[in-house]
Amino acid sequence: MEASALDGRSREILRQAVHIFITTGEPVGSRTLSKVNARGFSPATIRNVMSDLEEAGFLYQPHTSAGRVPTDSGYRFYVSTLIDGDIIEPADRQWIQEQMLPTEAGLDGPGGLVQRTSRVLATMTGMVGFVTGPDVHHSVLRHVDFVRMSPRRLLVVLVSQAGHVTNRVVEISAELGGEELTQCARYLEEQFRGLTLSKAREMLMLRLQEIEAVVNTLVKNALTIADAAFSDEPTSAVHVEGTSSVLSEPEFVRNIERAKQLLTTLEERHRLVGILNACLEGSELRIVIGSEAQVPDLEGISLIGARYRNGSQDLGSIGIMGPTRMEYARHISVVDYIASSLSAAIAQAGHGQTN
Repeated sequence: MEASALDGRSREILRQAVHIFITTGEPVGSRTLSKVNARGFSPATIRNVMSDLEEAGFLYQPHTSAGRVPTDSGYRFYVSTLIDGDIIEPADRQWIQEQMLPTEAGLDGPGGLVQRTSRVLATMTGMVGFVTGPDVHHSVLRHVDFVRMSPRRLLVVLVSQAGHVTNRVVEISAELGGEELTQCARYLEEQFRGLTLSKAREMLMLRLQEIEAVVNTLVKNALTIADAAFSDEPTSAVHVEGTSSVLSEPEFVRNIERAKQLLTTLEERHRLVGILNACLEGSELRIVIGSEAQVPDLEGISLIGARYRNGSQDLGSIGIMGPTRMEYARHISVVDYIASSLSAAIAQAGHGQTN
């Protein structure tokens, strides 16, 4: 049955059933609903409606004689049509604003806005808070530096205009002196500063095609190093906080295998970035409930995510992960507000319109 086909009585009973289950974590019976129902429906009437809702796929019965719990479709109906947003307390808003003030640490790294944001999300919701860092391919290059690790091994440090730092280890064919490395870094910075990494790589490919005509050894060395440093490898990072807190939720305490599955997914950061990007693509706030993600590892897990920006440029996504039995109304408001606060903090830090 389509959600739009539910009558007013069914909608009210479904809303109340989902709300009670979110609050208590216990299957909801008709007698419990009859005590809170303002319209005075009898337990028998409620029992019949709940049976219809189960047949329609909005509720299910864990075992015989138990009450009923929402399915992913039941949660989706609740989220989409039955709840009001923007219910953050003024004190919570004030605390978020204080935590999201820009600092000299910039976006990334210890104490940076990205890391702090994941912690704020976890603290405010009790769920796993995550922030995907800016995709370096779309970051505007500000500074290039080299650190020698061994005679022919370099750590290349790329710093974006938004303060995001990316480190790449590259091998070079010949040993270069300290002054030569400094000159190479200066040359690359002069040539590619102000360009996104993806655009810089396009220009680099053209330069490399012409390298045989280049007689300047400095240029050849610099372009060779840049070829390795400006790689096409995925470069987005993800910061995660609050894992231990969410694992104390009854859904994971009672189901060790599900807890292990979530831990494994969170530990595989490269794969996690791909999952989050696929689930949260687009520019609007997204709520992905359980099976909607079509990812087996996220069975029983909901995501609430939103994009954060530097001016008009998307930088990444923030959000929370937790059991499908979560406080959707408040959490949606929290994620949306923190995403706006992070974007405002980045703008306030004076990083310009691109990162």
